[in-house]
Amino acid sequence: MRTITFFAFLLALMAVLFPAVSTVASVEARSSALEIRGVKKPAGAAFEATLDLLTRQHSDIVVKAFADVCTDAALTTDITTELRVQISGLINVDFGLGTRLSTALRSSIKGAVRGEVDLEIKTQFTTNLRGNLATIVTKRCPKHDAACIRVQSKNIVKDAIKLTTKASAKISDKISTSLATKIRTAIDIQIKKFSINLWLIKIHVTGDVDVSNTVVFRFKAAAGLCAKACADISLKQVADIRAICAS
Repeated sequence: MRTITFFAFLLALMAVLFPAVSTVASVEARSSALEIRGVKKPAGAAFEATLDLLTRQHSDIVVKAFADVCTDAALTTDITTELRVQISGLINVDFGLGTRLSTALRSSIKGAVRGEVDLEIKTQFTTNLRGNLATIVTKRCPKHDAACIRVQSKNIVKDAIKLTTKASAKISDKISTSLATKIRTAIDIQIKKFSINLWLIKIHVTGDVDVSNTVVFRFKAAAGLCAKACADISLKQVADIRAICAS
């Protein structure tokens, strides 16, 4: 009889406790959900996310534009067409010296061109890109608040396009002033390498200025490609910035 009474008491106690535990858990769950919904984005988060978006996309645009206007195939054509290599001396023991030298010259000139392009893109654009974009956004929205950035998104994108287009033209101009010297240096290095063990052979290479002028002319088109690429994605950029500010 005592055993029956004890189990009855235990069942009654469990009936009282479990609903209470369930209720507490439910309240805690609802409280946590409310806290999560109430969490706000850190101040300046929309500002940083906007800079991330614009920096990445505009950097890609410039790099692609300069790569597209002067491809490896185009460089090969320019060098092969304009460069003239003359070898005098013991021609009868050349053993393909002219072919090897021409191949080395093409590779060296391509390296010089790519190196100069990469240097000027970095110097004139990418190194300070995020800082310049930050200045653009700050000018429109000094407090860096999402509401302002959303309203000013069109103007921010327009200003970023102006920055990128102007920078691409400057990159092209900088390349044009130094490329001829870089190409000549690359040529002289190869001539020296091939002449060390061939002191009876004289190597004369001309046409480097013509190669430089042809390549520079190609790069002049990069600014136009940048402007077009920026215009093509401008509407999406505005939409993306607004989405960032709304999240």
